[in-house]
Amino acid sequence: MRSTKTFVITGGTDGIGAAVARALFSRGDHVVVIGTDPEKGDRLAREAAAAPGGLDFVRADLSLVSSTRRVIGEVVEAHPAIDGLVLCARYFRTHRRVTAEGFEDNFALFYLSRVLFSYGLLDALEKAERPAVVNVAGPGHDTPIDWDDLQSAERYDGVRAMLGCR
Repeated sequence: MRSTKTFVITGGTDGIGAAVARALFSRGDHVVVIGTDPEKGDRLAREAAAAPGGLDFVRADLSLVSSTRRVIGEVVEAHPAIDGLVLCARYFRTHRRVTAEGFEDNFALFYLSRVLFSYGLLDALEKAERPAVVNVAGPGHDTPIDWDDLQSAERYDGVRAMLGCR
């Protein structure tokens, strides 16, 4: 008999993240979905209630480092062993936005949150038999990283800002 596995999905209330969550709880796994919209989180939780697996929704703004660190602490406390981390959180912006902590939004959400989750959940992932981390990024592009303007302060372009964070 297959044992229940635990997966964490950032950006798990929409698109690919929500589809992965549904597939996992439908096969009997436990999913921790992190997102910004409690209505979408509640909807997924209701779907999971009728499935063999389970789901916890954690509301968080992962463009804030403080929020990301808080969530990592909560997840590790509740789930000391994690079988998989699926990094889906992203949000396209046509205009430059700086978070309350002073980071360009794409850089904070699409890059910093992924680094923080990958390292922050490392001990819990290492406790699993065969842990996996999946980074769901946009389509492959050869957009160069602008090392002199990682925060896109000089000349903002939404596509360049997002693709430069990969």
